[in-house]
Amino acid sequence: MQSFFGNKQGRPTAVSTVTVKKKVTVRPAAPPLPGLPPHKSARAGPSAPRPKSESRLRVPSRGSSPRPKSAGSASPARPRKTPAAERRVLPESDDSEEDALDAFDRKRPRLAGDGVTPDAGDVDVGRKVFCPSLVDERGEFGRGWAGFVSCEEAVRGEVRGWAGGQKGSMSKGGRDKYIPYFPQPGFENSDPIPSVDLRYPSGAVEKFILLTPHSASEYNPISELKAALGMILKHYIPPSHAHIFGTLDASDYFESAMPSRLQTPTSLSTPPPDGASPLPQTQQETIGEALRRALAPNRRDGPGFVKAIQRFNVALADLQEDGTLEAWLTSRDYRISRSEWSALINVVHDSAYNRVVAPFVEQLAHHPKHPEAVAAAISEKEDSYGELGNTFMSKVIEQTGLKPDSVFVDLGSGVGNCVLRAAVQAGCASYGFELLPVPSHCARRQLREVQRRWAMWCLDGNLSVECHEGDFRTHPEVRRRLTEADVVLVNNEVFPSSLNMDLTHLFLDLKEGATIVSLKPFVPEGFRMNESNCDSFAAILRSTSHQYFSDWVSWKGDGGRYYVQVVDRTQRVKYEEKMNGRRSRG
Repeated sequence: MQSFFGNKQGRPTAVSTVTVKKKVTVRPAAPPLPGLPPHKSARAGPSAPRPKSESRLRVPSRGSSPRPKSAGSASPARPRKTPAAERRVLPESDDSEEDALDAFDRKRPRLAGDGVTPDAGDVDVGRKVFCPSLVDERGEFGRGWAGFVSCEEAVRGEVRGWAGGQKGSMSKGGRDKYIPYFPQPGFENSDPIPSVDLRYPSGAVEKFILLTPHSASEYNPISELKAALGMILKHYIPPSHAHIFGTLDASDYFESAMPSRLQTPTSLSTPPPDGASPLPQTQQETIGEALRRALAPNRRDGPGFVKAIQRFNVALADLQEDGTLEAWLTSRDYRISRSEWSALINVVHDSAYNRVVAPFVEQLAHHPKHPEAVAAAISEKEDSYGELGNTFMSKVIEQTGLKPDSVFVDLGSGVGNCVLRAAVQAGCASYGFELLPVPSHCARRQLREVQRRWAMWCLDGNLSVECHEGDFRTHPEVRRRLTEADVVLVNNEVFPSSLNMDLTHLFLDLKEGATIVSLKPFVPEGFRMNESNCDSFAAILRSTSHQYFSDWVSWKGDGGRYYVQVVDRTQRVKYEEKMNGRRSRG
């Protein structure tokens, strides 16, 4: 055989001969499978052993090929040396290829939990958040639920008592906006109106109307009832009673009670139940399973739901009477993460908002009494009224480190959402100041309703909460609260420049280390201290910029930036010392 590169000099090619002997082992044929003919049996071995054979391979000689010869050549070539940087020695092992590769790379992959900082939302709250021993109906310790606005009042649009307000102040309501949720007889939108009582962890009882609204923008008692049940089952039931109560997660509301077609029934003689016939209730069925089955969209079993709620109320009352519930909520073993704590507060505060603030939404959105400068500024925005969302405020609490001994001040507090959230989520003293009459009225209403709801849920919110009406530039309480403040929030996105300048004068009273959170910065972009600006307010601030997202605010559909500014007068002092040193040397 000629070389692959040819024989340029025409000389005969030297041929080497290598003899290779192949050894063949004969395996006996496998026995045929029982019940099958011989030609359908399992794979059979060879009928006769293959004869031993010899094969001759012709390998080109050294002179005819630039490649080194293999073993067995008449004149073996010297093996090529591998450079030191490329030479690798495999371990002598019969293990898998992965073990061999591991010899080259000794870096082990990091496990998911090794050295990884957990998400801030998964960190434990780190303080006592429940106070079951301090709540009662009349509020002996300032934590009572008597007089709360009921679900029935919200559905009928006839809020009475302290929250009734003036005639005509409420938006038009009534049962004509609602339709039946359960299809069974007795659950129609007629008298007597279908309802069920829900027992809260404190022992308070509220009647929920079993109707659903025509429009998604209306108050939905069924959704609120589901959310309340889910939170109680998840955060209030001790592990020793989990087998009785079970759980009711948000995803369970949409799960079908029908068995999956992929599941094989244990008995072919018993067909799976259809949507019209209720599933048999067993002793092992938890309360959560009974609720989930009754609320399934393809079932909506009204009578079954009422029975499950009654069973829930009785079981919860037993936990309250024997002290098991209080012992669990105040035990050292109880844990609730920041994200779970925030979600629980959302449910409680949304209940209050839907009852006493939502009826004023139209008046809030089209407020007729803005000052001229503010009215001119907000006319360029997508909406004339906006609120900071729960996620935004939770992020502020996390970033600023608000805690029970802190003081929070909100300038331009609107209906009081952020003020109330800081008081319960961080447990700190909280004060709000709002110029406009309608938001101020809603804030006072919401404050009273939220505090009643805290008592119903045994939440340990700070009772040092105030919502004031008036211009924060001249209000007598503002200066006193600012001197105490650890965190000041100001939603100044629509404030004119003159109002922001007035704020800088007020902030001169802030203590060292106080934090200002704003939607417009008080430190200009690219600010560097020099002789011309060293006496400005920006010279005593350390500012960082952060992003918020589209669902964090209500007045626009996209995100934006907000600014966290910390009062730090030391940098101004250092600059002055530096300048004095230069003058002395000059």
